[in-house]
Amino acid sequence: MALLLCAIWLLWPAEQTKSFLQPPVPTPHPLLFCAEVRPKFGSYQEAVIREPGVHCLSVDFWQRRLSDFAGHTGPTSHSNLITITTNDVTIDMSNRTLHSDGNSNGVAAQRIEQDDRQIPTNITIKNGVLDLRGAGTGVDILDQWPMNNINDQAPRKISGFRKSGIVLENLLIKTDNVGIKLEGDGNIIRNCIIESGGHSAITLAGPNGQIINNIITLTEPMPPAHGASGLLSQFDNLSDFRKKQRAAIVLHRATGTVISGNRIEVKGTSQTYHNIYLTDASVSVHISDNTIVGSADIVTSTKGSTANMKDNVVQKHKKKQWWHQDIF
Repeated sequence: MALLLCAIWLLWPAEQTKSFLQPPVPTPHPLLFCAEVRPKFGSYQEAVIREPGVHCLSVDFWQRRLSDFAGHTGPTSHSNLITITTNDVTIDMSNRTLHSDGNSNGVAAQRIEQDDRQIPTNITIKNGVLDLRGAGTGVDILDQWPMNNINDQAPRKISGFRKSGIVLENLLIKTDNVGIKLEGDGNIIRNCIIESGGHSAITLAGPNGQIINNIITLTEPMPPAHGASGLLSQFDNLSDFRKKQRAAIVLHRATGTVISGNRIEVKGTSQTYHNIYLTDASVSVHISDNTIVGSADIVTSTKGSTANMKDNVVQKHKKKQWWHQDIF
């Protein structure tokens, strides 16, 4: 009994370890018709949404990295705090937090069976915090293209993108990996704060997207999260990882996408770091009224991509005073 109580105490999220992060705009509590979402009992703190409709988080999801004496750790990078397996879902996070210091993703959509069934569509996620400190992606809704790096080639079987109807709004997403990866026609990200230490803060594949009125920051990757989670497994060291191509926003085949009203900052200086990176014939991308902090190169266009630019502003990084310098 004493051992059981000790284990529960170690796994229970103490109040002093709770995140103080808040969504960009705190919202009123949801209406009574929301279906309640709670994590299953146990250390992994996960849930699955199998029915369409409006779903509301009633508690924080607080997942800790677990390890044993043999060196095994969990959850794995294939885990999700919330998994969606049906169309037409709205998740109102109700100012709650999805937290993991393991390798779990925040919210992901999955096929029910690995056959010809498609990834769920018409998904809205809003009003909350995704706080991930391992190898997980904040929101990961992909159909055919994993996009593990910003220059990944599209699978040959992709001939086009279907209407996916994904809307992300009023979210704070803080990750050591990619903040958002979405695939499909017409996906929307608006009024969010996204801070990422991965290859990108936002990666979209597909046309007619909207990235509107967000604060987007690509930070320098730092250990121990990357080394422990396996993100550095393909490189010799952190220095090699920092030489890889990275960008705050990456668009693949994103013809007609609109990027407007955002504040975009890429921290660190490198010729391989980019603000907005267009590739795979992303034609006529509309980029307007954005504030770019740091580099004057607002857009990098590759593989036949083009952009229409209007009223964007470039600001220099503010230098820290000596009394504000980081100690470590």
